[in-house]
Amino acid sequence: MRRINLLWILLNCAVAIPGLFNAAYASYTDDLFISDDALPEVLTATHLYQAPAAVPGSVSTIDQELIEASGARNITDLLRLVPGMLVVPDSSNLGTVNYHGTSPGQARRLQVLIDGRSVYRSAFAQVDWSDLPIALEDIQRIEVFRGPNTVSYGANALLGVINIITHSGKDTHGTLIKGNIGNNGIRDSYARQAWHSTYSDMRLSISSLTDDGFELRKDGSDFRDSRRLSRFNLRANHQLNEQNSLDWQLAFKEGSNQINNNYQSAFAGKINPQPWEQDSNSDEQAKDYAASLRWNSNINAQHSLSVQTNAQQWERLREWRACDAQISFSSELNELWRTSSFAQRERLRRLKPIGNPSARQAVLQNWLIGQLVQPGALAHSCGLINENSRESRFDVEVQDTYSVSEQLRLISGLSYRYDQARSASFLNGRERKDIFRAFSQFEFYASEHWLLQGGGMYEHDSSNGDSFSPRFAVNYLVTPAHGFRAVYSEAVRSPDMFENHADWQYRVKDLRPAIAQNSNADFFISAQGNGNLKQEKIRAFELGYNGYFAPQKLSFDIKIFNEKITRMISHRPSLISFSLNNDDHIKFYGSELEGNWQATEKDRLRISYAYIKDQASNSLDQNVTPAHSGSLAWLRNWNADWSSSLMFFAAEQLNQNDLQLLTARLSRKFQLGSTRLQLAGSLQKTLNNQPIGRTNNKDNSHDTAYATVQLEF
Repeated sequence: MRRINLLWILLNCAVAIPGLFNAAYASYTDDLFISDDALPEVLTATHLYQAPAAVPGSVSTIDQELIEASGARNITDLLRLVPGMLVVPDSSNLGTVNYHGTSPGQARRLQVLIDGRSVYRSAFAQVDWSDLPIALEDIQRIEVFRGPNTVSYGANALLGVINIITHSGKDTHGTLIKGNIGNNGIRDSYARQAWHSTYSDMRLSISSLTDDGFELRKDGSDFRDSRRLSRFNLRANHQLNEQNSLDWQLAFKEGSNQINNNYQSAFAGKINPQPWEQDSNSDEQAKDYAASLRWNSNINAQHSLSVQTNAQQWERLREWRACDAQISFSSELNELWRTSSFAQRERLRRLKPIGNPSARQAVLQNWLIGQLVQPGALAHSCGLINENSRESRFDVEVQDTYSVSEQLRLISGLSYRYDQARSASFLNGRERKDIFRAFSQFEFYASEHWLLQGGGMYEHDSSNGDSFSPRFAVNYLVTPAHGFRAVYSEAVRSPDMFENHADWQYRVKDLRPAIAQNSNADFFISAQGNGNLKQEKIRAFELGYNGYFAPQKLSFDIKIFNEKITRMISHRPSLISFSLNNDDHIKFYGSELEGNWQATEKDRLRISYAYIKDQASNSLDQNVTPAHSGSLAWLRNWNADWSSSLMFFAAEQLNQNDLQLLTARLSRKFQLGSTRLQLAGSLQKTLNNQPIGRTNNKDNSHDTAYATVQLEF
C-alpha cells in the first residue's frame, strides 16, 4: 500500500479546522447543533451517556446502517472499519481481533462485551468470535473505546473495549426472515419475532451460519476450516413502574468448527521418517450458554441505580486420534522430561544428551539410549487425545449514578466475579478465581468550556493480587459538539489461568496396540506454569480532538497517542517450549483519524486511518503491527428502492504481507402489500491475494459472493 504522508494530513487539518470552527461557533450561537441535529451519545467510555466531544478518549461507533450496508457475515469484518484495529484470520473460522498489535493469534488485551456482559474467556485469554451467541441482525450498534479502560471494565481492558449493543425488545417490531446463499458453501439463515404488550416487550431470534472454510494450502489442497453453528437469542424488557424496569436475556450457541490437524510426532524425522497414521477428524464441538438480568431504578431525575448479574458457560469438546513411538508413553521418559530444565528439554526432544544430568537423570538417560538401539524401537501406537475444556462464570455488579449538581456527576459501583475452568489436558483438573472490584468516576464542568474527568478502579484478583487503575482527562469544549482532550490512563491485564497455572499433558486413551497390556498412558512431553506471573501494565497518553459540524453533517476524530506495556507476557502456546515470564515490553506511538460525512441526502462517506510505530523487546511481537492501515466506505441510497455500498480496507505489512480488500453490496427493496422484500448481492474480494494469517497457506477468505433474501412483515 502506498505510504500516506502523515505530516501532510495533519497540516491540511490544521489549515481546515480554523475555518470549520468559525462556522461551528456561528452554528452554535444559532442553536443549530441541538435543534437541527441532536448530538449523538456514547456509553462505553465511562458507563455515562456522553457527547463524543466530552468523552475521555476515542470512541468509534459502527451503527446499524453500516452493519447492514457492509454485507458482513462476521463481526470481525465490521471491526476493520475501526482505525488501528487488526483483524487477522488464524484459520478462517478462528479469526482474531487486536488493537495496535501484539499476540496476533489471540485477543489477550481487549475486553469484549455483549450488552455489558463480558465474553472474554479468562481461562485461555480468548474471544471466540465465530462462536458468540449473537447474530449480526440482532446488533443495534458496536461501540469501540480505543485505549486503556480498566478504570471502567477491569483487567483485560488493557488496550480497548468492544461493546456490542443489541436491539431491545421495544425497538424491534414484527417478523423478519433472512437467508444468505453463496460460494464456499455459504448457507445462512435468520428469523426474528417481536411481541409487545402494555408493559413488556420481547425479541426472539434463531439463526444459523454455515460455510466450507476459505483457506487452501500452497499446493491447492483443502485446509480444514469449515464451520456449522446455530444460535438462539431471547431478550425481554419489562417496565415495572415509572421508576423501575427489568431487562433480561437468554442466549445459546452450538456447532462445530473444523480444526486442521497439524500434529507431528515428537520423533518425526529422527527415528522414523515415515508419516504415521493420524485422525483427519479433529473437529471441535462448541456450546455456549449465557443468561443476564438487569434491574434499573430511576430514583429521581438526579439519581439512578442499576444491578446486573450474568451467568455463562463455555464448552469446547475435541477428541482425536494420533500416533507416536511407544517409548513416548513410558514412565521413565515422563520422569526424565519433568526433571529436566528448559535447556535440557530442548536437547532431549532432539534425542541428544541433556548435559550435566543428575544421578537419577543419568540413569534414565542411559535407559533411553538402551531402548533406542533395541529391535522394535520404531514401533508406535495410536491413541485418543482429549482437548476438552469447560469454563463457567458468574458475576454481579451494582452501579450508582448521581448528579450532585448541573456541573458534577458521579458514578460508582461494586462487583464480584467468579471464574472456573476445567480441563484434564490443559489444567490437570480445575482452576478458579474470585475477583472483587470497586470503581468510581467523576465528570465535573469547571466552566462552560472546561470539563475535568477522573476516576479509578481497585481490583482484587485471588490469582493475581491487588491492582489500582486510574484515569484522568481534561476536555476543552469549544462548543458542546467540539472538544479537545488530553488523557492519561493506566490499565492492567491479568495472566489467564492457563498462562499462570498450566499443567499441560496429554493422557492418551485407547492405545492401539496397547503397551504392556495397558491401553491408557501419559505422553511424555508436558508443560507447567510457574504460578508467579504478574499483571501486565500499560501507561498511555493521548491528545485528541472530536468535532461535529451540523450544517455540513460532518464528524471526525483525531488522536495522537503514546502507549507502553511493561511486564509483558509474550508467547505462542507450545507444549514443547512453555516458558513464560514478565520480561518483555512494547511501546506504541502514532496517530489515528476517523471521519463520517453525510455528503448529500443520498451519499454517506466514511474514512479511517491509523499510523502506528512499535518498539518490541520480543521477536514474537515484532512485524505484526502495520505502520499504515485504514478504510474507505461509500454508502448511497439511489432512490427509495435501490441502495449500494463500496468499502476498501488496506494494511501495510501485516504479518509481512499487505492487505487490500474490497467489498461491494447492491440491494433493492420491494413493498408487497404489508410485506417488505429485500434482495441483495454481496461481493468480497482480496485485490492482492496475500495471506495475512497463516503465511504458509493461501488465504482466499474474502473471495466470496453471496445473495441475500429478506422478508419483513
